[in-house]
Amino acid sequence: MEYSVQSIPLILIACSSFLAFILCVLIAKTLQPGKQKSLPPGNLGLPLLGQTIEFLRAHKSNTSKDWIEEKVKKYGPVFKTSLMGCPTVVLTGQAGNRFVFQSDDSTITNKQPISLSRIIGKKNILELTGEDHKRMRGAIMQFLKPEALQKLVGRMDSVIQQHFLDCWEGKEFITVLPLMKTITFQIACDLLFSLTDTKERQILGTDFTEAMKGVWSFPLDLPGTTFRSGLNARSRICKRLTSLLQVRRGELQQEKSSPDQDLMSTMLTMRDENGGALTEEDIIDNMIAVMAAGHESTCTLLVHLVRLLALNPDIYQNIMQEQRHILLRKNPSEHLQWVDVQKMKYTWKVAQETLRLIPPAFGGFRKVMKDIEFGGYAIPKGWQLFWAASSTHMDEEIFTEPNKFDPSHFSTRLPPYTFIPFGGGHRICPGYDFTKMEIVIYLHHLVLNYKWSLMDPKEKIECEPMPLPAMGLPIKLEAMHE
Repeated sequence: MEYSVQSIPLILIACSSFLAFILCVLIAKTLQPGKQKSLPPGNLGLPLLGQTIEFLRAHKSNTSKDWIEEKVKKYGPVFKTSLMGCPTVVLTGQAGNRFVFQSDDSTITNKQPISLSRIIGKKNILELTGEDHKRMRGAIMQFLKPEALQKLVGRMDSVIQQHFLDCWEGKEFITVLPLMKTITFQIACDLLFSLTDTKERQILGTDFTEAMKGVWSFPLDLPGTTFRSGLNARSRICKRLTSLLQVRRGELQQEKSSPDQDLMSTMLTMRDENGGALTEEDIIDNMIAVMAAGHESTCTLLVHLVRLLALNPDIYQNIMQEQRHILLRKNPSEHLQWVDVQKMKYTWKVAQETLRLIPPAFGGFRKVMKDIEFGGYAIPKGWQLFWAASSTHMDEEIFTEPNKFDPSHFSTRLPPYTFIPFGGGHRICPGYDFTKMEIVIYLHHLVLNYKWSLMDPKEKIECEPMPLPAMGLPIKLEAMHE
């Protein structure tokens, strides 16, 4: 899954951007008209900070789309700026998306904050390139591909049903966000490494939350800093996952566990063409990465589905009709199956429309590995690119009435590289089908058992770092037991 821009302390920005700005000026002087293609139009901003402050302010207030649109109106679909201490070219529109997602790692590669690589791990899939990336992606997809997920539908269905019994049943008022964090983390723990012990899962969840705070902090490794706390939390997570790895390795050797039991088991038994196995560091770093990408983004999507369905009762009714139709063809005690998930087409369109309007990751950075050209402009080696989902998600030539919540936007085939909440190309999120299965199963039980209304229909959306309701989305519940 792609990571969005996060709040970064100004001291980090100032320290890291001075040399980048000087470099940018020197490069700009060498690219004069008549010698070679010029840099894109735009404004590099302040000598030290660039335009980072206003960009981050827009992100936190959930107005990044407006910030991008203002620049596009002024400079066109390709423009330069300076963000996060580095000269940056922002690419918008379908052509920009295609250029970013189709380029190979020798031209454009992934770029993550230092704090992310330290806490998630340097071997995580977001950091890997070339054959290393291909190998790790293959290992993750071995478990997350549709053929493997078919065996997990009943298990996920059971976990979600129990969640509603424990957290929703008998309640008149609830706050949605913390419950969504709980269930998405529980599903990740259960299906990724079979951790079902509630107490241990809560301890791991606390450490995981602490680690994620460190990911988006100033990377100063000193006592008392958020970054040090994040590193310490990572250490505890690694210790726990190492223990689980040892147990699972023994179970596999004694044939008490199967290679397809969970992602950890799959990765332990993976071998390359030379018979080589993944290292313990490979497995742990990528277990953490998959949890970070899947848990937080899925939680965000579920929260906004609850919010938007309350605001659009006609769409809620359409989902209910589809889910009742599926339920009529099953025995009361029978779990959902893969064939049922595939029938939830309208339900998934609603989820896609939610992702279009509110993508968990607004955009992402890439690093330019060699001098390149795009749109008639030169982009020098060492610069960074930024792609923004809103440039196509909110394009009225692609989506009629783009500000309207309308699942029919997905009733026809869309042009490639226009709907990109999961990224695209060879780095498209490997958890797409896993996320789809989790979302539609959750909505199946939600709409068949509850009606709800928002306590504050105009609750503010803030990005810290995901776009979420500021108060956690408190709702009033009405059970529908027939």
